[in-house]
Amino acid sequence: MNVVSRIFLSLVAMMALLSAAAASDVVTTPRLEARLVAERTGVPAAGGTIALGLSQVMQPGWHTYWRNPGESGEPTTLAWTLPQGITASDINWPHPERIPFGELANYGYSNRVLLPVDITLPAGLAPGSAVTLRVEATWLACKDICVPENATLELTLPVIEGEPRANPQWQEAFAAAREAQPLKDGPFSARFDLRQGAVVLYFEPPAASRVDPDGILFFPFTRGLIKASAPQLPQAAGDGFAMRVPPGWRLRDPAQIEATKAIEGVLVVPARVGSPARAFEVSLARGPVPETVIAPAAASTSFLEAILFAVLGGLILNLMPCVFPILSMKALSLVHSSQKDRPWVDGLVYLAGVMVTFAGLAGVLLWLRSLGEDVGWGFQLQSPLSVAILAYVLALVGFSLSGLFTLGTSLQGTGQGLAGKSGLVGTFFTGVLAVVVAAPCTAPFMGVAMSFAFTQSAPVTMAVFLALGFGLALPWVLFSAVPALVRLLPRPGDWMERFRQFLAFPMYGAVAWLVWVLSQQVDPEGLFRVMIGLVLLGLGAWAFGNLQQRASLVGFVLFVGGLAGAAALLAMPFGPPRALQAAAAGEEGTSSHAFSEPYTATRLEALRAEGKPVFVNLTAAWCVSCLYNERVALSTEAVRKAFSETGAVYLVGDWTNRNAEISALLRQYGRDGVPLYLYFPAGGGDPIVLPQLLTESIVINTLRSQK
Repeated sequence: MNVVSRIFLSLVAMMALLSAAAASDVVTTPRLEARLVAERTGVPAAGGTIALGLSQVMQPGWHTYWRNPGESGEPTTLAWTLPQGITASDINWPHPERIPFGELANYGYSNRVLLPVDITLPAGLAPGSAVTLRVEATWLACKDICVPENATLELTLPVIEGEPRANPQWQEAFAAAREAQPLKDGPFSARFDLRQGAVVLYFEPPAASRVDPDGILFFPFTRGLIKASAPQLPQAAGDGFAMRVPPGWRLRDPAQIEATKAIEGVLVVPARVGSPARAFEVSLARGPVPETVIAPAAASTSFLEAILFAVLGGLILNLMPCVFPILSMKALSLVHSSQKDRPWVDGLVYLAGVMVTFAGLAGVLLWLRSLGEDVGWGFQLQSPLSVAILAYVLALVGFSLSGLFTLGTSLQGTGQGLAGKSGLVGTFFTGVLAVVVAAPCTAPFMGVAMSFAFTQSAPVTMAVFLALGFGLALPWVLFSAVPALVRLLPRPGDWMERFRQFLAFPMYGAVAWLVWVLSQQVDPEGLFRVMIGLVLLGLGAWAFGNLQQRASLVGFVLFVGGLAGAAALLAMPFGPPRALQAAAAGEEGTSSHAFSEPYTATRLEALRAEGKPVFVNLTAAWCVSCLYNERVALSTEAVRKAFSETGAVYLVGDWTNRNAEISALLRQYGRDGVPLYLYFPAGGGDPIVLPQLLTESIVINTLRSQK
């Protein structure tokens, strides 16, 4: 043997020794302890099957992943190096738990888990010898951050004549892991269907078996079929129960939708008093499913009733405080139009602005729902960026009313054609603005109409939205179309200029309210940046007003472009607009109501299981109707006393930012926007749905009616 060969063989031997030294049955990282363990103390000489497992004991807050990790993460994998004739099965996965991770949800394990594997051995092993089993384990450990880890684990077991005895250290862990494995060929008959942008999962237990569906969860084997973070709220349907969940990324692709003929996964029935949790493998074939139970108001509403309710809701929206500033502007424009030959044209143009905006709002909402998003009425105000933009728009309107610059008149040098059209253009955009600022309000009758709309096809949904817009614009259309009413308006005069300037202050009040809403959604840095933006906007309005009468259109464009660039440069030190996209200013689940608790589906279920009365308030900072109810009917001393006397628990679900659990509860009771008030009486029973406009007496009488 030459020198080169000897050196090569020596290096190979050294690498083998180092590898052997590196392999052990346990590896500890700052995040978890991983260990290769055996259920028995040896392997049988006659061959057969023994169980090995990867034990993971996690530090508090850390977790690893199931075979389908959910919306993020990677499953644990095992790559075996085994002696000839010995084989290993795939992991026999225990059922997972759902682990929230920010706005996402994962399927995995926290605290500790044992992942069993069946090792098959050949017959004829020599008693007294030993078998070495080695595995390369990789996993992803996540808490606030995710850390990929791996370890080479090795276990040497003696070959024993007869049956090896159980390993007392791990016997219970293997028994618990087997208990958590789903039963194959479960007793449930199951189907699924795609309906109105949702995946409907239907489970029917055996006729002789009664299954309480509360708390049941379904975990699909294939990633991306359903949205893992969406709440699963079983509802009675047919002879079983059904869940409506948004589709995952796979079922938003037409090709994947066509190719998906079945959904396989694990149905987990939670532990009840006297019985442990159980898990069943189920295969849901694609087919018709029964209608799920929805709120009686939505279920019994016909198309014509929904249209009527939408028109009535739109009419009542005119009385809501969030629309007052725009209606004042509309009143001023009607005074102008009263001096024209055809004042009714002004009303029709306003109607067009309202209807076009409602159609656009419905189109965006339907598109988002087709992507599986949980959105409803007022969804745009759940985006801090949208709130900031609306604050800027209303501030610009206020600056114009204050006289910093003029909207609706011609610029010198731009021709008289624009000036001739500017009045109708302004009227059209008044209609647009009326819809935008009406979004935070929910009027009576609107809830029923909206809940019906989102259970129907896209054309029906669009028709209901247009009916709502028609109701909002109807008073002004009628007023401008009736000559006798138009003649009642005062004649234009100097008073109009003072009134116009006065109308700026409701606009500034609306801006102040929007900035307060924003303070509930973003961190202090994001709020400061928006306020700086308002100052720069005021500077631009003042500069534009000074240039408006003497600058050419080209000079105006150049000036505005330069001002926009300066604003961008001034905003640059404050960093990218990450704060405007933040989920919330505070921690999820906090509540600003002094004697309340934050709503979660788990908390509501626990309180109902205890038999306690529960009052649920689904609200949002941008919902003016919600804030009014909380001030006059939910925060008084008399109401506090009624809660104390009756022992009712007050749960507040804050929908200021998007929250999947709150969206699911709204849908369950036929609503697609806040407010929603539910009272669950003590001892169980169906909840009472309270009116959208509350009084102190309504709340107190509801609490005491079940005492």
